[in-house]
This record gives sequence, structure tokens and C-alpha cells, in this order.
Amino acid sequence: MSEPTRWVTAAVLQALATQQLVQGDVFSVRQLDDWLAGAITAEQRVHATTRLCALGFLRHRTRIVDGARVDGYTLNAEGAAAVREAAAGKVRKSGPKAPHGKRHALDPQSLSARLWALLRMRRMLDADSAASTLCDAGDDFERTRASIRRYLRRWADAGAVQESARRINAQGTSNGLKRFVLVADAPQPPSLYARKGGQA
Repeated sequence: MSEPTRWVTAAVLQALATQQLVQGDVFSVRQLDDWLAGAITAEQRVHATTRLCALGFLRHRTRIVDGARVDGYTLNAEGAAAVREAAAGKVRKSGPKAPHGKRHALDPQSLSARLWALLRMRRMLDADSAASTLCDAGDDFERTRASIRRYLRRWADAGAVQESARRINAQGTSNGLKRFVLVADAPQPPSLYARKGGQA
């Protein structure tokens, strides 16, 4: 499986994990797109669901509702197991690679630890709203926002988050604010020096 296919497949499994789906659950393409919230494109979603069907994780099903065709999927036993792994932060062949050597726990009061906790709670963030939430009285907002952008970009490089195709409209911006979607959940964020494919 190529890296792009692994990536989008992991995004779909993570989206299913947020809904706590179990074996035999049925969902439509429209529901899946809502759960993905723009994390991947429609074309990427087709590639991912096609691959998941080939792996035996999903079974494609078509229904006729009010005269219109509705595509959907049933979660098989293997898929349910993969969803449970995704819920536990074990995204299949995607996400951050384990760092070499022993890794020390982050200070829970550090900006990166608080940002990661906020991202795990909200599942999607932009740097402005994150800075507004995490800045304490007297903090330098611009400096905090710049640090948050750096963390989000590094985590995206490591495969833990993905930049959303959709942006937030905001005054003073031409294209809107970048949003980052959590894909590989874990108690701690990946190393700031981690890269996809295990390169530092």
C-alpha cells in the first residue's frame, strides 16, 4: 500500500473510531464525509474506502431511498478490530513513528502538552483559536500563536495531524485560517523532530 493510500485509510479509520462503531454497524457515504469534516478530499475518501473494502474491513452496500441510490458500508469484524486500534492511537501503518531511545514525558504545563491535550479534545484546531484558548494573562499572543503554528506543522510532518482542505474564514486573511485535524491520537504528541517514513 502506498504512503498516500495508507494515510487516507488511517484518516477514515480514525473518523470511524470517533463514532465508536462496532462490527455490523452501517453508515452512509454522507455520514462518513461529515465525520471526516474535510480532513481528506472526496477523491481520497474513495481511495480509502476502496482499499478498506479490499482488505475486508468494510463491505460496500447500495440502497434505494426515495428513488435515489445511497452508497454506504457495513463494518466487518476485521474493520471493527482496526477501528478499536485507531481509537487506542494505533493507526494502521500511518501516523508518527516511534522515536529512537527512551522518551521523557512532557511537562503537562508546557505549551506543547497543553496544545496536544486541546487538540485531542477538539479533534480539529486552528492556530488562532488555540492561542486564544491557551494564552494566559500577560502572555505574548503573537509569540504563542507562532509557536502553535510550528507545533502543528511539525506534528503534520510526523503524521499525527493533517491539514484540512477546508479553511476558516477570518478577517484579514485571503484564503482563511488553516485547520489541522487529529489523525493519530496518542497520550503524548510525536517528537517535534519526527518525520513521515521515520526520518528525523
